Amino acid sequence: MSTRKAENDKILAQLKGKLWYCIERQIAEETPFDTSCTASFTNALVELCYLQLVEMGKDLEAFARHASRDTITVDDMMLLLRKTPHLQKMLLPDDLR
Repeated sequence: MSTRKAENDKILAQLKGKLWYCIERQIAEETPFDTSCTASFTNALVELCYLQLVEMGKDLEAFARHASRDTITVDDMMLLLRKTPHLQKMLLPDDLR
């Protein structure tokens, strides 16, 4: 295995580990006290979130590329969230809401 692939695999494992931690905390905060979730359920959520984030990243890159930019901007994010106005509002500064 090449050094670069090994490094990418390590970074991916760290990213998924951090995502697992965040999702596990969110589950604990959002579910009733007497509810427990299995590790396989949490793992499924991690994989789902990871795949969704990858797709969002591809879309954001495509929006920036379409606008002949190398940098993703807030406008790209707003375009991505165009069908979820409540999320757009959360990202806008208070004076623009």
